Amino acid sequence: MKRTHALTVAAALLVGGLAGAQLTSGAATNEPASFVSITPCRVFDTRPATKIGSITTLGEGSSRVATIRGFNGECNIPLKATAVAMNVTAVNGTKASFLTFWPSDADRPGTSNLNWVPGQPPTPNKVDVALSSQGKVSLYNRFGSVDVIADIVGYYEPVVVSRGTISAVEVVTEKITIKPGFNNGSNGNAVAVCPKGMVAIAGGVENPIGVAINTRSTRPEPPTGNPTGWFADVRASVDATKYSPTVYAICITLNL
Repeated sequence: MKRTHALTVAAALLVGGLAGAQLTSGAATNEPASFVSITPCRVFDTRPATKIGSITTLGEGSSRVATIRGFNGECNIPLKATAVAMNVTAVNGTKASFLTFWPSDADRPGTSNLNWVPGQPPTPNKVDVALSSQGKVSLYNRFGSVDVIADIVGYYEPVVVSRGTISAVEVVTEKITIKPGFNNGSNGNAVAVCPKGMVAIAGGVENPIGVAINTRSTRPEPPTGNPTGWFADVRASVDATKYSPTVYAICITLNL
């Protein structure tokens, strides 16, 4: 038994497992991105005694460009990264000043990411910054000189999003055969299978009117991946063998 409903549905499906992912606006592209945490690594340290990477001490009003993607300093950041999250520390500042970070192919913004005064202990701050198309960031110091340490704690990568139009929804049903044998009651299960090329986005059980049926289990079938139908397992505390509940699946075709 099948019922087909032609519907006009505006929809966008997010494809792939995103459980636990932190979503943000994707750096230089303004597209959705997910955050990937990593074991912190030092991408640069400008102090002469402990120098890591290619960045040197910043003088007054000076800028530096740091390559982030790939192997740099003690880090290996994937080429697909669109932004990074860093713990940035200012050390040995000689005047009250601030640091500004930005993607190196953009104009320097009139904002600060980290501020300090002379004689202040090493001063850290969390900085999220987009990467340029070449995977680089720029940093700027306004007054005096200062050393900068940057530890990357994670990066942002694009989220794979598929968008399409649902052209039709088909409701497929299958009768559940009830049989005796469950503590003097009755039981049964069945799967409503979607037509080939369609996937189940929902499903459930329809009980006969006036018949108390206990739905013990209902789930996509298969339970992982793209479900091709809907499974239901029912029980009744009385003899219900003459009744036929229905398991149904709501199936869609997505035109990508």
